[in-house]
Amino acid sequence: AARQSDRAPVLFRVVRSCASRRGGGCTVGRRVVVCPLLPPCCVAGAAMSRKRSGEEVAQESSGKGRGRRGRAASERAAELEDEFADNPVVQELRRLDDEYLLLQQLQRAERSALDRKFAQRYAPILERRAQRLAGQGHIFEGHRVATGSIPGFWKTVLQNTDEFQEDIEEHDEVLLDYLRDIGHEYLDDLGLTGFKLILYFEPNPFFTNTELVKVYHTERKGDFIDQLDCVRIEAPKIGWKPGKNVTVELVLRKSKGAGKKKSKARREEVSRPSFFRTFFRNLGPDEEIPEEELEDMLDDEYEEDTQDLMDCLLDDDYQQAIALQHNIIPHAIRWFTGAACEDDEDEDDDDEEEEEEEEEGVADMLDDSAVEAAEEARRVASGASRSTPPSPGEARRSGGEGRRRGKGPPSVDGAEASGTPDKPSDCKAQ
Repeated sequence: AARQSDRAPVLFRVVRSCASRRGGGCTVGRRVVVCPLLPPCCVAGAAMSRKRSGEEVAQESSGKGRGRRGRAASERAAELEDEFADNPVVQELRRLDDEYLLLQQLQRAERSALDRKFAQRYAPILERRAQRLAGQGHIFEGHRVATGSIPGFWKTVLQNTDEFQEDIEEHDEVLLDYLRDIGHEYLDDLGLTGFKLILYFEPNPFFTNTELVKVYHTERKGDFIDQLDCVRIEAPKIGWKPGKNVTVELVLRKSKGAGKKKSKARREEVSRPSFFRTFFRNLGPDEEIPEEELEDMLDDEYEEDTQDLMDCLLDDDYQQAIALQHNIIPHAIRWFTGAACEDDEDEDDDDEEEEEEEEEGVADMLDDSAVEAAEEARRVASGASRSTPPSPGEARRSGGEGRRRGKGPPSVDGAEASGTPDKPSDCKAQ
């Protein structure tokens, strides 16, 4: 039975070890049947303790563009498996880990049940909020703008967040005035396969959609890593009305003709930055890199593998969605009033300190330059003094003037000079 099973190598050892100690019996095959007398670790082992083969690891790694490293890792894993196959301590620790994993699964299940229970209690509160925001509204181009009680409520909410404020352009604002509400739903009861964000819009003069649904597909990174990774994002297709697409702008271009008289100006749509372009796009391993991202990569001479770039885009978008799901949607009024916004005072203080340090650095540079200039002037003056020595009469007159003033001419370092004075004209010139 062990030889016929795709999961048998690890499971057979776990179950056999427990059976030998407890006197129970078991059958390992396509399905594992555990005797009720056996400890829980056998059940956990049957359900969860699956060691991936070297071939599976290699295939997964090659799919991510890391086939060579994946094969090396799988070969090393196979070597370790053989090395510790008969180690009793390792086998005992694996059984303990199986028990831990089983408890972890139970924890996730109970936590998901608790989340669903409270989601049902949250829903009426969010519904009352939406009704209170709706109000009477006002009319724009024959359509009723959403959130009439507070016009532009969700637009302001998004603009006040770090995640979205840089994505919203001026030409997006009038369209976001029609955003009525934002919600989210999980794709499964446990929330392991992903979720979807739903943006509800009032009928508007820009597009025909009343809902824009964006789906995030997630997978667990591994059996032993309690983390979900976003592997694919599905964005809706927006049904733009003629001449109302805010993600493009019309540019006049002259058509090339045989002569200057035959050249005619024509209108051409050119892509431009927009929240509705960056937020609603398909991302994943089977998708192409967005054109605007490739342009940025070329402009910055950014030599990075396209798959790594796609992974970065997926992660950034996923983090935006998580913030929207867990923080922004539940506490939207706090973002609207600014109570949830990060305090910029500390950042302002840091900026002021940096400016002061820069000013001090510039002052130090100027001081160094002034000292160097003074030293150079002294050397030039000294050279001029040596080349044209004063006459005995001039020396006596300058000495007398110095004695009448009570001191000699000052030197560069502030000490009293006893020799020939520097020429002021030379210092000023230098």
